[in-house]
Amino acid sequence: MARLEAMVRTSVEDLEESLGTKKLDVYVHECEAAFLARVDAVARRVAEDPCIQAVFISGPTASGKTTFNDRLGGALRLHGKATERISLDDYYLYGQEGVPRDAQGRPDYESTVTLDLALMSRQIADLLAGGEAVVPTFDFTRRVRLETGGRTVRIPKNGVLLVEGLHGMSRAVAGSVPRASRLGVFIMPHGSLVGDRQLLDAHDMRKLRRICRDVRHRSASAIETLDYWPMIAASEETCFAQYLADADEYVNSAMPYEFCVVDPLAAGHLRTSLEDLAAGRVPGSWFLDRKAFADLPRAVAEAERLVAAIAHVPRADPRFVPDSSILIEFIR
Repeated sequence: MARLEAMVRTSVEDLEESLGTKKLDVYVHECEAAFLARVDAVARRVAEDPCIQAVFISGPTASGKTTFNDRLGGALRLHGKATERISLDDYYLYGQEGVPRDAQGRPDYESTVTLDLALMSRQIADLLAGGEAVVPTFDFTRRVRLETGGRTVRIPKNGVLLVEGLHGMSRAVAGSVPRASRLGVFIMPHGSLVGDRQLLDAHDMRKLRRICRDVRHRSASAIETLDYWPMIAASEETCFAQYLADADEYVNSAMPYEFCVVDPLAAGHLRTSLEDLAAGRVPGSWFLDRKAFADLPRAVAEAERLVAAIAHVPRADPRFVPDSSILIEFIR
């Protein structure tokens, strides 16, 4: 059973003290090294247990699951363990009938009902039995699962299957594999930023990461992400306590220096959204087929709160973020 570690608390003063060029290099290196050490600890546990055939990686949105999966694969190879990786995102079924909605009309695209669980379970079983599978590909920019060009995968001999996704620790996913043959990892940033008061909490970290990712890779504006966030939060409340309890390892993906990098980028996206709204350039959220917003006043108020909080945060050049960082999937 995994448990949340102590929250990583960072102050504005800590960040300001670390922003000199030479100091920032050292600060970034220390943050990244601590995270990679945690990745290596998980990799060692897997490599040293010959019974483990699969690692299931779960965590709430914008926790860095995809990059963690990549880094874990690299660490396992250094320990002499070959891997194959699949993402539950590729089993996504967008636009199907019967997706539940909340009282404001937000569709629950975070639910397991949006995953092709039957295909996924069958392919995981085939792979663990030594077979191969043609894994589908989902294009989030166009929001369609590609019907051709799937990836053929096979687990190398004595290798490990790495499965990552929002519901990677769901009992409908991981539970299909015998307990002794799998390891569960729950990953989530657990940190906060304080000044003369608390400015940003762990939920804000993920909101700001997701804003950056959605703008860059999913064709959604910052205000659309915030308008949809209550559905994300509600969906997480129903399952992630159980996923954490079922996991064997917890990984804190908070990078203290990210407040200086991710947050200013997100603030820029938030300001752009507010300007576009004022100019009438945003007809509605793509989550609601561009026809409306679920609760625009709430989203605007949240955007203004975040922009005001980030105004207290010193800014660092994103070029200081190493290519191996878990933050890359949110800023590039």
